[in-house]
Amino acid sequence: MSFSFTGLILAGVTVGTIAIGHELVRKLNYHFGTRPAAPLFLLGAAVLGASLWCASNTLSAALGIVGLTTIVDGYEILRQEKRIQKGHAPENPKRPVRRP
Repeated sequence: MSFSFTGLILAGVTVGTIAIGHELVRKLNYHFGTRPAAPLFLLGAAVLGASLWCASNTLSAALGIVGLTTIVDGYEILRQEKRIQKGHAPENPKRPVRRP
């Protein structure tokens, strides 16, 4: 019987990217508003595309996880703005959010 640590590695990558992405969305939106949404989406798409060219299955899967999580973070920056409008997230006093 042999052990494979691939599952543990991918679980760590998944939890790590979600945790980092959560904080990244909050901080980027607080300081820059929704402007980083498109660059995050494009970066995620590039990383996801790079995952197609990896020879290692583990690295390809890890890049796929990071890429898709980054795409979702770009979308979450837009949703964060709505949470701020509803009062569910802190608003930057130097960058007021327009209320509908």
